[in-house]
Amino acid sequence: MSAHQWSMCRVRDIAAESDRAIAIGPFGSSLRADAYSPSGVPVLRGQNIGPLRTLDLSDLVHVPELVAAKFPACIVGEHDLIFPHRGAIGRVGLVPKGQFLLSSSMMKLTVNRSVVDPVFVFYYFRGPGKYSLLERASTVGTPGIGQPLTSLRDIPISYPPLGTQRAIAEVLGALDDKIAANAKLASITQDLLAAHFTATGIDVLPTIDGQPLTNIIEVNPKVPRPESGEPVYVDMQKLPTTGMSIAEWTHRPARGGARFQNGDTLLARITPCLENRKVGLVDFLQDGEVGLGSTEYIVLRARNNHSPALGFCLATSARFRAFAIQQLVGTSGRQRLSAHDVAAYEVSHPDESTLMEFDKVADVLLPRLRTMARESRVLATIRDTLLPGLMSGRITVKDAERTAEEVL
Repeated sequence: MSAHQWSMCRVRDIAAESDRAIAIGPFGSSLRADAYSPSGVPVLRGQNIGPLRTLDLSDLVHVPELVAAKFPACIVGEHDLIFPHRGAIGRVGLVPKGQFLLSSSMMKLTVNRSVVDPVFVFYYFRGPGKYSLLERASTVGTPGIGQPLTSLRDIPISYPPLGTQRAIAEVLGALDDKIAANAKLASITQDLLAAHFTATGIDVLPTIDGQPLTNIIEVNPKVPRPESGEPVYVDMQKLPTTGMSIAEWTHRPARGGARFQNGDTLLARITPCLENRKVGLVDFLQDGEVGLGSTEYIVLRARNNHSPALGFCLATSARFRAFAIQQLVGTSGRQRLSAHDVAAYEVSHPDESTLMEFDKVADVLLPRLRTMARESRVLATIRDTLLPGLMSGRITVKDAERTAEEVL
Protein backbone atom coordinates (compact mmCIF):
# COMPACT_ATOMS: atom_id res chain seq x y z
CA MET A 1 0.00 0.00 0.00
CA SER A 2 1.41 3.41 -0.92
CA ALA A 3 2.25 5.90 1.82
CA HIS A 4 -0.37 8.42 0.67
CA GLN A 5 -3.12 6.02 1.76
CA TRP A 6 -1.98 6.23 5.37
CA SER A 7 -3.37 8.90 7.69
CA MET A 8 -1.18 10.84 10.10
CA CYS A 9 -2.47 12.38 13.32
CA ARG A 10 -2.06 12.41 17.11
CA VAL A 11 -3.45 9.87 19.57
CA ARG A 12 -6.01 12.41 20.75
CA ASP A 13 -7.49 12.34 17.22
CA ILE A 14 -8.18 8.59 17.31
CA ALA A 15 -9.63 8.55 20.83
CA ALA A 16 -13.30 7.83 21.41
CA GLU A 17 -15.57 10.84 21.78
CA SER A 18 -15.64 10.81 25.56
CA ASP A 19 -13.90 12.84 28.24
CA ARG A 20 -12.89 9.49 29.77
CA ALA A 21 -11.29 8.07 26.60
CA ILE A 22 -7.81 9.03 27.81
CA ALA A 23 -7.48 8.80 31.57
CA ILE A 24 -5.04 8.08 34.35
CA GLY A 25 -5.40 5.76 37.33
CA PRO A 26 -6.35 7.07 40.79
CA PHE A 27 -3.76 9.14 42.63
CA GLY A 28 -1.67 6.95 44.91
CA SER A 29 -3.17 8.39 48.08
CA SER A 30 -6.67 7.67 46.74
CA LEU A 31 -6.09 3.96 46.16
CA ARG A 32 -3.65 2.51 48.66
CA ALA A 33 -2.80 -1.17 49.02
CA ASP A 34 -4.90 -1.40 52.19
CA ALA A 35 -7.98 -0.92 49.97
CA TYR A 36 -7.37 -4.29 48.29
CA SER A 37 -9.82 -7.08 49.04
CA PRO A 38 -10.08 -10.84 48.29
CA SER A 39 -12.75 -10.22 45.67
CA GLY A 40 -14.50 -7.43 43.84
CA VAL A 41 -13.28 -5.42 40.84
CA PRO A 42 -9.84 -6.59 39.63
CA VAL A 43 -7.08 -3.98 39.45
CA LEU A 44 -4.73 -3.89 36.46
CA ARG A 45 -1.09 -3.13 37.29
CA GLY A 46 2.10 -2.97 35.26
CA GLN A 47 2.99 -6.58 36.10
CA ASN A 48 -0.17 -7.77 34.38
CA ILE A 49 1.25 -6.67 31.01
CA GLY A 50 3.35 -9.44 29.51
CA PRO A 51 5.14 -9.92 26.18
CA LEU A 52 1.99 -11.09 24.34
CA ARG A 53 -1.31 -9.53 23.39
CA THR A 54 -3.15 -11.26 26.24
CA LEU A 55 -2.77 -9.86 29.74
CA ASP A 56 -1.39 -12.03 32.53
CA LEU A 57 -4.32 -12.26 34.95
CA SER A 58 -2.75 -14.87 37.24
CA ASP A 59 -1.75 -12.32 39.90
CA LEU A 60 -4.68 -9.94 40.23
CA VAL A 61 -5.59 -7.86 43.24
CA HIS A 62 -9.11 -6.57 43.80
CA VAL A 63 -10.98 -3.69 45.40
CA PRO A 64 -14.61 -3.68 46.60
CA GLU A 65 -17.13 -2.52 44.00
CA LEU A 66 -17.96 0.54 46.13
CA VAL A 67 -14.31 1.60 46.05
CA ALA A 68 -14.07 1.12 42.26
CA ALA A 69 -17.26 3.14 41.78
CA LYS A 70 -15.45 6.21 43.18
CA PHE A 71 -13.21 6.25 40.10
CA PRO A 72 -15.50 5.97 37.04
CA ALA A 73 -12.90 7.45 34.68
CA CYS A 74 -10.43 4.74 35.73
CA ILE A 75 -12.66 1.81 34.78
CA VAL A 76 -11.50 -0.10 31.69
CA GLY A 77 -13.15 -2.80 29.62
CA GLU A 78 -12.75 -4.90 26.51
CA HIS A 79 -10.52 -3.41 23.76
CA ASP A 80 -9.21 -0.57 25.93
CA LEU A 81 -5.45 -0.08 25.83
CA ILE A 82 -3.47 0.38 29.04
CA PHE A 83 0.03 1.80 29.58
CA PRO A 84 2.24 2.25 32.64
CA HIS A 85 3.20 5.90 33.11
CA ARG A 86 5.56 4.96 35.92
CA GLY A 87 7.87 1.96 36.13
CA ALA A 88 7.71 -0.28 33.04
CA ILE A 89 7.42 2.55 30.49
CA GLY A 90 6.91 1.29 26.94
CA ARG A 91 4.67 -1.62 27.77
CA VAL A 92 1.13 -1.78 26.38
CA GLY A 93 -1.75 -4.10 27.18
CA LEU A 94 -5.08 -4.84 25.53
CA VAL A 95 -7.89 -5.33 28.02
CA PRO A 96 -9.95 -8.54 27.65
CA LYS A 97 -13.67 -8.93 28.21
CA GLY A 98 -14.72 -7.79 31.66
CA GLN A 99 -14.46 -4.75 33.88
CA PHE A 100 -11.26 -3.68 35.59
CA LEU A 101 -9.85 -0.73 37.52
CA LEU A 102 -6.57 0.97 36.63
CA SER A 103 -3.90 1.10 39.31
CA SER A 104 -2.36 4.45 40.19
CA SER A 105 0.64 3.88 37.89
CA MET A 106 -1.43 3.24 34.76
CA MET A 107 -3.22 5.21 32.05
CA LYS A 108 -5.75 4.13 29.45
CA LEU A 109 -6.86 4.81 25.90
CA THR A 110 -10.28 4.03 24.46
CA VAL A 111 -10.11 4.39 20.68
CA ASN A 112 -12.74 5.48 18.19
CA ARG A 113 -13.42 2.13 16.55
CA SER A 114 -14.95 3.74 13.48
CA VAL A 115 -11.48 5.16 12.75
CA VAL A 116 -8.97 2.65 14.11
CA ASP A 117 -8.90 -0.98 15.14
CA PRO A 118 -7.83 -1.35 18.80
CA VAL A 119 -5.67 -4.40 18.06
CA PHE A 120 -3.86 -2.48 15.32
CA VAL A 121 -3.25 0.39 17.77
CA PHE A 122 -1.97 -2.14 20.31
CA TYR A 123 0.64 -3.37 17.84
CA TYR A 124 1.45 0.21 16.86
CA PHE A 125 2.42 0.77 20.50
CA ARG A 126 4.57 -2.34 20.36
CA GLY A 127 6.57 -0.59 17.64
CA PRO A 128 6.71 3.15 16.83
CA GLY A 129 4.41 4.10 19.71
CA LYS A 130 6.66 2.34 22.22
CA TYR A 131 9.60 4.53 21.29
CA SER A 132 7.41 7.62 21.54
CA LEU A 133 6.51 6.65 25.11
CA LEU A 134 10.14 5.99 26.01
CA GLU A 135 11.19 9.37 24.59
CA ARG A 136 8.80 11.06 27.02
CA ALA A 137 10.04 9.19 30.09
CA SER A 138 12.47 10.46 32.70
CA THR A 139 15.40 8.13 33.39
CA VAL A 140 16.21 9.66 36.78
CA GLY A 141 15.17 7.34 39.61
CA THR A 142 12.05 5.29 38.88
CA PRO A 143 11.20 5.77 35.18
CA GLY A 144 8.16 7.96 34.77
CA ILE A 145 6.36 10.12 32.20
CA GLY A 146 5.84 13.75 33.17
CA GLN A 147 2.34 14.99 32.40
CA PRO A 148 1.35 11.47 31.27
CA LEU A 149 -2.04 12.31 29.76
CA THR A 150 -0.71 15.22 27.72
CA SER A 151 2.18 13.04 26.58
CA LEU A 152 -0.12 10.22 25.50
CA ARG A 153 -2.49 12.56 23.67
CA ASP A 154 0.39 14.11 21.70
CA ILE A 155 2.01 10.89 20.47
CA PRO A 156 1.94 10.77 16.65
CA ILE A 157 0.33 7.78 14.96
CA SER A 158 -0.06 6.72 11.33
CA TYR A 159 -2.59 4.19 10.11
CA PRO A 160 -4.03 2.75 6.87
CA PRO A 161 -7.75 2.18 6.15
CA LEU A 162 -9.65 0.02 8.66
CA GLY A 163 -9.65 -3.09 6.50
CA THR A 164 -5.87 -3.02 6.21
CA GLN A 165 -5.51 -2.31 9.93
CA ARG A 166 -7.52 -5.42 10.74
CA ALA A 167 -5.51 -7.52 8.29
CA ILE A 168 -2.24 -6.35 9.90
CA ALA A 169 -3.61 -7.07 13.35
CA GLU A 170 -4.71 -10.54 12.24
CA VAL A 171 -1.25 -11.48 10.93
CA LEU A 172 0.59 -10.30 14.04
CA GLY A 173 -2.14 -11.67 16.30
CA ALA A 174 -1.89 -15.14 14.75
CA LEU A 175 1.79 -15.28 15.68
CA ASP A 176 1.08 -14.11 19.24
CA ASP A 177 -1.80 -16.60 19.55
CA LYS A 178 0.48 -19.49 18.58
CA ILE A 179 3.07 -18.35 21.14
CA ALA A 180 0.32 -18.16 23.77
CA ALA A 181 -0.92 -21.65 22.86
CA ASN A 182 2.63 -22.99 23.22
CA ALA A 183 2.93 -21.30 26.61
CA LYS A 184 -0.32 -22.87 27.80
CA LEU A 185 0.69 -26.34 26.63
CA ALA A 186 4.14 -25.90 28.17
CA SER A 187 2.53 -24.96 31.49
CA ILE A 188 0.43 -28.13 31.45
CA THR A 189 3.49 -30.21 30.55
CA GLN A 190 5.52 -28.63 33.32
CA ASP A 191 2.74 -29.32 35.85
CA LEU A 192 2.80 -32.98 34.78
CA LEU A 193 6.55 -33.09 35.27
CA ALA A 194 6.22 -31.48 38.71
CA ALA A 195 3.60 -34.08 39.69
CA HIS A 196 5.99 -36.89 38.79
CA PHE A 197 8.72 -35.19 40.81
CA THR A 198 6.41 -35.00 43.82
CA ALA A 199 5.66 -38.71 43.41
CA THR A 200 9.36 -39.52 43.88
CA GLY A 201 9.07 -38.41 47.50
CA ILE A 202 12.42 -36.62 47.32
CA ASP A 203 11.27 -33.26 48.61
CA VAL A 204 9.41 -34.23 51.76
CA LEU A 205 10.62 -33.68 55.31
CA PRO A 206 13.05 -36.54 55.98
CA THR A 207 12.38 -38.81 58.96
CA ILE A 208 15.06 -41.50 59.16
CA ASP A 209 16.54 -41.71 55.67
CA GLY A 210 17.39 -38.04 55.14
CA GLN A 211 20.34 -36.93 53.05
CA PRO A 212 21.88 -33.60 52.05
CA LEU A 213 20.78 -32.18 48.73
CA THR A 214 24.32 -32.51 47.42
CA ASN A 215 23.98 -36.30 47.28
CA ILE A 216 21.73 -35.91 44.24
CA ILE A 217 22.26 -32.28 43.14
CA GLU A 218 25.61 -30.55 42.61
CA VAL A 219 25.58 -26.94 43.82
CA ASN A 220 27.64 -24.44 41.79
CA PRO A 221 29.47 -27.15 39.81
CA LYS A 222 32.88 -26.36 38.39
CA VAL A 223 32.60 -25.15 34.80
CA PRO A 224 35.51 -24.19 32.50
CA ARG A 225 35.97 -20.68 31.23
CA PRO A 226 33.98 -19.87 28.08
CA GLU A 227 35.95 -20.36 24.89
CA SER A 228 34.16 -17.49 23.16
CA GLY A 229 35.32 -13.92 23.78
CA GLU A 230 31.66 -12.87 24.02
CA PRO A 231 29.77 -15.87 25.41
CA VAL A 232 26.04 -16.17 26.03
CA TYR A 233 25.02 -14.04 29.02
CA VAL A 234 21.75 -14.41 30.94
CA ASP A 235 21.03 -11.43 33.16
CA MET A 236 18.54 -11.45 36.00
CA GLN A 237 15.85 -9.75 33.93
CA LYS A 238 15.84 -12.65 31.46
CA LEU A 239 15.34 -15.34 34.11
CA PRO A 240 11.65 -16.43 34.02
CA THR A 241 9.23 -16.21 36.94
CA THR A 242 6.89 -18.72 35.30
CA GLY A 243 7.62 -21.59 32.97
CA MET A 244 10.90 -23.40 32.61
CA SER A 245 12.74 -22.16 29.53
CA ILE A 246 14.87 -19.02 29.29
CA ALA A 247 13.46 -17.17 26.29
CA GLU A 248 16.08 -14.44 25.83
CA TRP A 249 19.79 -13.92 26.33
CA THR A 250 22.55 -11.65 25.10
CA HIS A 251 26.30 -11.87 24.45
CA ARG A 252 28.94 -9.89 26.30
CA PRO A 253 32.69 -10.02 26.97
CA ALA A 254 33.69 -12.81 29.33
CA ARG A 255 34.24 -11.35 32.78
CA GLY A 256 32.92 -12.62 36.11
CA GLY A 257 29.63 -14.26 36.95
CA ALA A 258 28.04 -17.67 37.32
CA ARG A 259 29.10 -20.24 34.72
CA PHE A 260 26.70 -22.84 33.39
CA GLN A 261 26.09 -25.41 30.66
CA ASN A 262 23.09 -27.13 29.11
CA GLY A 263 21.05 -28.99 31.71
CA ASP A 264 21.92 -26.64 34.57
CA THR A 265 19.25 -24.83 36.58
CA LEU A 266 19.77 -21.15 37.40
CA LEU A 267 18.29 -20.08 40.75
CA ALA A 268 18.14 -16.40 41.73
CA ARG A 269 19.48 -16.04 45.27
CA ILE A 270 18.73 -12.37 45.99
CA THR A 271 15.55 -10.70 47.21
CA PRO A 272 13.01 -10.05 45.69
CA CYS A 273 14.01 -12.25 42.73
CA LEU A 274 14.06 -15.39 44.87
CA GLU A 275 10.58 -14.69 46.24
CA ASN A 276 9.36 -14.02 42.69
CA ARG A 277 10.48 -17.55 41.66
CA LYS A 278 13.14 -16.55 39.16
CA VAL A 279 14.35 -20.00 38.08
CA GLY A 280 15.26 -21.25 34.61
CA LEU A 281 16.55 -24.42 32.97
CA VAL A 282 19.38 -23.92 30.50
CA ASP A 283 18.49 -25.83 27.32
CA PHE A 284 19.60 -23.55 24.48
CA LEU A 285 23.40 -23.81 24.44
CA GLN A 286 25.45 -25.89 22.03
CA ASP A 287 27.08 -29.09 23.32
CA GLY A 288 30.05 -28.12 25.46
CA GLU A 289 29.25 -24.40 25.26
CA VAL A 290 29.63 -22.39 28.47
CA GLY A 291 27.38 -19.46 29.35
CA LEU A 292 27.69 -16.72 31.93
CA GLY A 293 25.10 -15.15 34.18
CA SER A 294 24.56 -12.89 37.12
CA THR A 295 26.72 -13.31 40.23
CA GLU A 296 23.37 -13.56 42.04
CA TYR A 297 22.68 -17.04 40.63
CA ILE A 298 23.11 -20.40 42.30
CA VAL A 299 23.66 -23.15 39.70
CA LEU A 300 22.16 -26.61 40.29
CA ARG A 301 23.06 -29.75 38.34
CA ALA A 302 21.68 -33.29 38.74
CA ARG A 303 24.28 -35.92 39.68
CA ASN A 304 24.79 -39.43 38.30
CA ASN A 305 23.42 -38.57 34.85
CA HIS A 306 19.93 -38.08 36.19
CA SER A 307 17.55 -35.84 34.26
CA PRO A 308 18.30 -32.08 34.25
CA ALA A 309 14.67 -31.65 35.28
CA LEU A 310 15.60 -32.88 38.75
CA GLY A 311 17.34 -29.64 39.69
CA PHE A 312 14.61 -27.44 38.23
CA CYS A 313 11.77 -29.33 39.91
CA LEU A 314 13.59 -29.20 43.24
CA ALA A 315 14.27 -25.46 42.93
CA THR A 316 10.60 -24.71 42.19
CA SER A 317 9.06 -27.05 44.77
CA ALA A 318 7.02 -25.47 47.55
CA ARG A 319 9.08 -26.93 50.41
CA PHE A 320 12.43 -25.86 48.97
CA ARG A 321 11.17 -22.37 48.16
CA ALA A 322 9.86 -21.89 51.69
CA PHE A 323 13.22 -23.06 53.07
CA ALA A 324 15.20 -20.81 50.73
CA ILE A 325 13.19 -17.71 51.61
CA GLN A 326 13.65 -18.42 55.33
CA GLN A 327 17.44 -18.60 54.84
CA LEU A 328 17.76 -15.12 53.32
CA VAL A 329 20.23 -12.98 55.26
CA GLY A 330 21.56 -9.45 54.90
CA THR A 331 20.29 -5.91 55.05
CA SER A 332 16.76 -5.08 53.98
CA GLY A 333 16.40 -5.12 50.21
CA ARG A 334 19.73 -6.88 49.67
CA GLN A 335 19.15 -10.22 51.36
CA ARG A 336 20.72 -13.31 49.80
CA LEU A 337 20.53 -17.07 49.97
CA SER A 338 23.94 -18.74 50.37
CA ALA A 339 25.06 -21.74 48.34
CA HIS A 340 26.20 -23.28 51.65
CA ASP A 341 22.63 -23.26 52.99
CA VAL A 342 21.33 -24.79 49.76
CA ALA A 343 23.93 -27.55 49.97
CA ALA A 344 22.81 -28.32 53.55
CA TYR A 345 19.15 -28.66 52.58
CA GLU A 346 17.88 -32.11 53.53
CA VAL A 347 15.86 -34.31 51.22
CA SER A 348 14.52 -37.84 51.50
CA HIS A 349 16.39 -40.81 50.08
CA PRO A 350 14.44 -42.36 47.18
CA ASP A 351 15.61 -45.64 45.77
CA GLU A 352 17.41 -45.59 42.42
CA SER A 353 14.50 -47.20 40.58
CA THR A 354 12.24 -44.30 41.60
CA LEU A 355 14.70 -41.78 40.20
CA MET A 356 15.01 -43.78 37.00
CA GLU A 357 11.24 -43.72 36.55
CA PHE A 358 11.32 -39.93 36.92
CA ASP A 359 14.14 -39.78 34.37
CA LYS A 360 12.05 -41.76 31.86
CA VAL A 361 9.15 -39.33 32.15
CA ALA A 362 11.44 -36.30 31.97
CA ASP A 363 13.22 -37.74 28.92
CA VAL A 364 9.88 -37.62 27.09
CA LEU A 365 8.63 -34.26 28.38
CA LEU A 366 11.78 -32.13 28.28
CA PRO A 367 12.27 -32.40 24.48
CA ARG A 368 8.65 -31.33 24.00
CA LEU A 369 9.18 -28.30 26.23
CA ARG A 370 12.42 -27.46 24.45
CA THR A 371 10.76 -27.71 21.02
CA MET A 372 7.89 -25.44 22.06
CA ALA A 373 10.32 -22.90 23.53
CA ARG A 374 12.40 -22.85 20.35
CA GLU A 375 9.32 -22.52 18.16
CA SER A 376 8.04 -19.63 20.25
CA ARG A 377 11.39 -17.85 19.99
CA VAL A 378 11.24 -18.17 16.19
CA LEU A 379 7.65 -16.92 16.11
CA ALA A 380 8.53 -13.94 18.32
CA THR A 381 11.47 -13.06 16.08
CA ILE A 382 9.29 -13.17 12.97
CA ARG A 383 6.60 -11.07 14.67
CA ASP A 384 9.14 -8.47 15.80
CA THR A 385 10.69 -8.41 12.32
CA LEU A 386 7.37 -7.96 10.53
CA LEU A 387 5.92 -5.39 12.94
CA PRO A 388 7.93 -2.27 11.99
CA GLY A 389 7.59 -3.02 8.27
CA LEU A 390 3.83 -3.47 8.54
CA MET A 391 3.45 -0.35 10.66
CA SER A 392 5.28 1.76 8.09
CA GLY A 393 3.72 0.22 4.97
CA ARG A 394 7.12 -1.09 3.78
CA ILE A 395 5.85 -4.68 4.06
CA THR A 396 2.51 -5.57 2.51
CA VAL A 397 -0.03 -7.69 4.33
CA LYS A 398 0.21 -10.36 1.61
CA ASP A 399 3.97 -10.64 2.03
CA ALA A 400 3.56 -10.82 5.83
CA GLU A 401 0.88 -13.50 5.48
CA ARG A 402 3.17 -15.63 3.32
CA THR A 403 5.94 -15.33 5.91
CA ALA A 404 3.60 -16.20 8.77
CA GLU A 405 2.07 -19.17 6.92
CA GLU A 406 5.51 -20.76 6.65
CA VAL A 407 5.76 -21.10 10.43
CA LEU A 408 2.13 -21.46 11.53
